[in-house]
Amino acid sequence: MRILLPILFILIAGGIFLGFIDPTLAQVKELRAEQAKFDEALNRSKELQQVRDQLLSKYNTFPQGDVDRLEKLIPDNVDNVRLILDLDSTASRYGMRIRNVALLKDESRTQRGQVGISDENKYDSLIVSFSVSGSYASFLSFLTDLERSLRLVDVMSVSFTSNQSGIYDYSIALKTYWLKP
Repeated sequence: MRILLPILFILIAGGIFLGFIDPTLAQVKELRAEQAKFDEALNRSKELQQVRDQLLSKYNTFPQGDVDRLEKLIPDNVDNVRLILDLDSTASRYGMRIRNVALLKDESRTQRGQVGISDENKYDSLIVSFSVSGSYASFLSFLTDLERSLRLVDVMSVSFTSNQSGIYDYSIALKTYWLKP
């Protein structure tokens, strides 16, 4: 019996080790490895927060007027209504009103046969077509204001028709741009 009791205790200890301690120790090792990953991610997030704070402090040093002008130059979204209102207010300075407004998606890539290619541009564009009526001098002044406007636009096409009163009907197509999210 003296030999049987120590062997029994050794077997019980081995059973406890294999049945409880070894699986628990493996779980603890897995959890420590997972904790190390989380700690590394936390450290990276702290570094990113520091970089964000530095960039935000640099951004805040810019005068608000310059930031507003930059956002008007290339907005971060397409704001069709604001663009049309800006065009109409510019035209109204010269006694003209914008009519027949149409918004068209820029399909120049598909016209070049590049349908399946992914678009890696950081900006997108939209074609705005409209018509105005006025004298030639008023129209030239309107185009000059469009040229000097902060909003980035390309004049795609201009066509005109005349009538007996010396007032011309102009059809204009503009391409405007904005940053993709």
